[in-house]
Amino acid sequence: MAIEKDYSALTALPKSPKILLVGDFAWPWYQEACALSLEHNGCIVMRFGWSSDFWRWVSGIPVYRSIFHRIQYRLRSGPVVWGINRRLLKTAVEANPDIVWFYNVTIISPTIVSEMRALLPDAVFCQYSNDNPFSKTAIGGFWSHYLESIKYFDMHFAFRHSNLDDYQRLGSSHAHLFRAYCIPEDEYPVPSDHIPAKFRCDVVFAGHYENDGRVDILEAICEAGYKLNLFGGGWNSALKHLRPDSPLRKKYPVMTATQCDYRYAICGAKVALSFLSTLNEDTYTRRSFQIPAMKTAMLSQYTDDLEAIYQPDVQAVFFKNKTEMLEKLKILVEDDKKRQEIADAGYQKVYSAGHDVNSRIKVFLNQVVEYSLTRK
Repeated sequence: MAIEKDYSALTALPKSPKILLVGDFAWPWYQEACALSLEHNGCIVMRFGWSSDFWRWVSGIPVYRSIFHRIQYRLRSGPVVWGINRRLLKTAVEANPDIVWFYNVTIISPTIVSEMRALLPDAVFCQYSNDNPFSKTAIGGFWSHYLESIKYFDMHFAFRHSNLDDYQRLGSSHAHLFRAYCIPEDEYPVPSDHIPAKFRCDVVFAGHYENDGRVDILEAICEAGYKLNLFGGGWNSALKHLRPDSPLRKKYPVMTATQCDYRYAICGAKVALSFLSTLNEDTYTRRSFQIPAMKTAMLSQYTDDLEAIYQPDVQAVFFKNKTEMLEKLKILVEDDKKRQEIADAGYQKVYSAGHDVNSRIKVFLNQVVEYSLTRK
């Protein structure tokens, strides 16, 4: 077990450091969750976002304001993008923060970052993305600003272990792991009698579609006689891959589940599935912490990384292929006692190991403090 360092006597940053948090602020579980946790940890947070510049919200889903907004966002160029860049530079100078944190930022040009550095010589500049800018499947050109700006940041925070090597390869000498997290205020157990009937099922998958074999596994679950609930984005793209008699066709339209519906979806299932993104080359996912945080037994694709986080068959259950998945699902669905023991143990592990957002932010702040001391 890692031993936490004692930072209580360190004074490299002010007692209530000012942090300029930069990102789109489109989804509350990314930048806003971290902003709230930073404030919870005594920081003064200035939010700089651009979700309203590009999107309007329709039934909880962001929709581009026009085709021109979509093109500008994709190309990271145009009047809207240029205006955001100029606005950020002005905001940064006026705010004079101690820490500048870019979170999933693709539209700010390296030139603007360089100018910010010159105007804020004492600030610590941090960069982070939960996506994988280095993936072989990353959209060509979309991440160019992010990658070209690496040299202007003091610290880089990586979602996955493999990206630590990527940052170091591109010249970063201060790269740290910043895993996903659960949000205690949003992801918590819901009593069974509070869950609407439509969310009750044997097994649920609440996540996006990828053409990576997950359709075959979900079809096998239905064909084995289990009641499956399916939620998430991008599932219309799966229709062309479904055979005519696929049991998944009865699940359409597949809708996303957010906020209380997401809690109901996970807590209303006996077992919650977790697939990993091959596009992002993930070895774990945000659901790896959300599902146990809601005290639901997690049945996840296996990786060495996940085995290092959870004790197999005690705190979470893993599978390496469809056959093993069906065998383990049968045990979990039929054995109420074992399933509850796994759910309880997973919940305890999430919080004892610090996989919640507040614990992540404490580590982040400690690492920034430590860097500030070495810089001085």
